[in-house]
Amino acid sequence: MARTDVTQVIERIRRQLDSTVRLEINVLGGSLTTAETTVSMTYDLSNALRMGAMLSIGTELMRVVNINSAAKTVDVIRGFMDTEPEAHALGDEIQINPRFTRFDIFDGIIQEIDSWEPDLFRIVDLTWETTNDSEGVEVPVAQADAIGVAYVRRNWDDDDNAVWPEYRYDLHRGMTSMLTPTEGSGLYIRFTDNLGYAYDGDIIAGVAIPYDSTTVTEDVDLVSIGITRSMIELIELGVKSRLMADEEIGHSQRGAQDEPRRNQDVQPGEAMSVAQIMLQRYERRRSLEVRRLRTRYPFRTW
Repeated sequence: MARTDVTQVIERIRRQLDSTVRLEINVLGGSLTTAETTVSMTYDLSNALRMGAMLSIGTELMRVVNINSAAKTVDVIRGFMDTEPEAHALGDEIQINPRFTRFDIFDGIIQEIDSWEPDLFRIVDLTWETTNDSEGVEVPVAQADAIGVAYVRRNWDDDDNAVWPEYRYDLHRGMTSMLTPTEGSGLYIRFTDNLGYAYDGDIIAGVAIPYDSTTVTEDVDLVSIGITRSMIELIELGVKSRLMADEEIGHSQRGAQDEPRRNQDVQPGEAMSVAQIMLQRYERRRSLEVRRLRTRYPFRTW
């Protein structure tokens, strides 16, 4: 069973990070629109629910401003801390003062994918029809952020062979309006075979494109947007390293405590040592993914 949806990745990261923490939860006792500010809960309210508590439902955060224990309801500020109000259904899980919110994990996934450029990328095949006097082709403006070109292949009109041989080329970058006046991308593939001219036929170019994190939602399957299954592990390692390092900042800045209290608490720096081990593993995995990709697609950036 494939478990590559963003929602499943979020839950896997949360489960691993919170494996040693008792997470206070409840369940929505009724549906919730984006405008409602009273949250109904199914179970009795725990001691963790108090004024100022943080609720996490989906990727929305809410701040508790009033409590009615008898009615099992709380009044909240919706869309707290830069999150967006969402509609929620009866039975949705409510996390109370979570160590790591689903919003933080989702945000971390976006940041991790954005950090991959230019080392990790996906390949998009572009095609053109060429004539004997074609000196090259312009990359469309939709691919103006291309990292490079992995290959160029050609087929002649009079060639019955199904194999498309490699075609030699240079990749030029420059001012969009000057170098590619028709497309406006600023990327031009210039042919260097056949004295710089193409034959009548077709050209295929494999263009390396950075991953587009704007297409990532909770419901999206990461494999469907070109992220390999092995890269999903890289995402999880990266997000966990980020969150653990961020958590340690506040922990390390706490003032000195008396000895009995210190004996019960995790000392400042303890989580960081685990995060450093995880970061080393992450860096090894990222280097491995880069080598795999560059071996498969040794592309030019110029």
